[in-house]
Amino acid sequence: MKPLAHAVREASHRLINGSVGMPNRSTGAWLLAGMLVVSSSAAMGQQNPLERMSSSGEGTLSEAVQRAVGNNPEVQEAWNAFQGSEYDVDEAQGGYLPSIDVTGGVGRESRENDGRGSYETDFAEITLTQMIYDGFATRSEVERLNRAKLVSYYEVRDVSETVAQEVFAAYQDVMRYRELVRLAQDNYRQHLEVYEQIEQRAQSGAGRRVDLEQISGRLSLAESNLMTEASNLHDVSARYQRLVGELPPESLAPAPELNDKLPPSVTEAVELAFEGNPGFHAAIENIESARAEREGTKSAFQPRLEFRATAGTNNQTDVTGRYDQNSAELVASMNLYNGGSDLASYRRGGEQIEQAMDLRDKECVGLRQTTQIAYNDTQRLREQREYLNEHRQSIDRVRGAYQQQFDIGERTLLDVLDSENEYFDASRAYVNAQYDAAIADSEVLASMGQLLTALDVAREDMPSLGELGSEGVDMDPDSVCPSQGPGGFTLEDLIGDMNGPEQPVESTQASTAPTQEPDVTMSADALFETGSAWLNPNVRSELDELAADIRQRDDLQRVFIAGHADNTGSDAVNDPLSQARADSVAEYLAEQGVSQELLQTRGYGSQDPVASNDTADGRSRNRRVEVTLEGLNS
Repeated sequence: MKPLAHAVREASHRLINGSVGMPNRSTGAWLLAGMLVVSSSAAMGQQNPLERMSSSGEGTLSEAVQRAVGNNPEVQEAWNAFQGSEYDVDEAQGGYLPSIDVTGGVGRESRENDGRGSYETDFAEITLTQMIYDGFATRSEVERLNRAKLVSYYEVRDVSETVAQEVFAAYQDVMRYRELVRLAQDNYRQHLEVYEQIEQRAQSGAGRRVDLEQISGRLSLAESNLMTEASNLHDVSARYQRLVGELPPESLAPAPELNDKLPPSVTEAVELAFEGNPGFHAAIENIESARAEREGTKSAFQPRLEFRATAGTNNQTDVTGRYDQNSAELVASMNLYNGGSDLASYRRGGEQIEQAMDLRDKECVGLRQTTQIAYNDTQRLREQREYLNEHRQSIDRVRGAYQQQFDIGERTLLDVLDSENEYFDASRAYVNAQYDAAIADSEVLASMGQLLTALDVAREDMPSLGELGSEGVDMDPDSVCPSQGPGGFTLEDLIGDMNGPEQPVESTQASTAPTQEPDVTMSADALFETGSAWLNPNVRSELDELAADIRQRDDLQRVFIAGHADNTGSDAVNDPLSQARADSVAEYLAEQGVSQELLQTRGYGSQDPVASNDTADGRSRNRRVEVTLEGLNS
């Protein structure tokens, strides 16, 4: 059965190739038959093919994530591995407890030269063995397996965060492609209306055959676009089903906004990822597990001391008869030579520690890259979305005007078709930017280990670190890769110089620092992107208020602006960057009317911290810009 659009086009081709007058009887009958077939199909109530890509009912993102975290095979596999690791610890702790063994036997024995021949014998014995000292092998093994259990615990959380992010992306993609299918249907409908308009002109003799050919080709492209978007919807629905276990519901509630849960700067996002990402913490715990394993190999070079108690009975018929035997003894043993195997095992343990540290470093730089890229996407896509929306709205107005001008003969068919296609592409780009920005938000939160918390989803049977007897990983600043990375950018940064060179505002570098406390302290993470002295547009309102306050005062002799950094990076980087940031604030205040004669700046680098640089919070507090307003009487 041919689609109606194909039937109409084939009939029109026959009209153009034959005559441009009224259709003949056979053609009219063919068109009527086609319409009747379509009408009968609709009357039969055939299911919309898009409905076969969904299940009935409604659904929310939190419900989908909760279902996936509880039932997804990847999460279940990690969960079962964690459950098994608890029994590994129990097995190792059994080494502290005594071992009780029972043996018994019956048979016949004989001795040479005693003239008795063979005789029956039987015995039964119970032995208790208690380890007293094993060179700390048991203690090291328990420590290793406890660390391995924590590794498994973090891996469960890591897989849960990863699956939650994948479900978030699949949920958004289903909504995205449902919207894109609707856009493609509207695009097809618009092309079909133009097709019918051109067809009527061709039938009346006012149109040209080439116009009908052109719109026919564009209509085919619109059909192809619709098939492509429907295919994409099919694929993401299958991905949703793989993750959640069922097809997406017909009605999906909008996903919650996550943008307000992101930190103000990429540097803080990376530091929070180091502090909260469970995959990174698993890599750190794996180092401790490797160290405990190497400690255990040292036991091979020490003696083993055991207490043994034995009680038994022995019966030798025709010899000694039955007698009981009891003993209690301390037994010491030590291997003196084992072919070098024990030494090789110890040396291998050292290499395994180095390997675990390399894996931690790999996880660290990978996590930093993932967080930096995702965070940059959140900022870039939101700014880009504004421009895409402006483009979409402009093209929408243009296509309406083009259609009206085409109706009165002032525009060509090609102009109309190009405007329809450009509007379709602009709408697709805007929709994609909307959903890509939301997915980027989820990627940042997942890298920080906070996505499940943000969605208010938790696994009920998941224990806390406290219940496992752990206070979390020990974040050694020397073991964490630097959080600094490439700075972000805005469109203004990229095109600012194209609007003509700006005259730099000269600020005086202060020779002496003020003795009073600063009047205003601003976070450098909020003011600037990482490694940059460009002011963020969204914080300039705060500086506007400061400039207004300064202009209203006539009792000032100096406005001292100090830039500070943490100890991440070298002084060769921190000192000039802190000076450039202080100068940047001074320049902006001067642009807002503050007298240049009042402005003095100094960059201190990391020389004057207000908090410890050993924690992410302390380093964030140290990255700051201070403004001190010195009065004439100071």
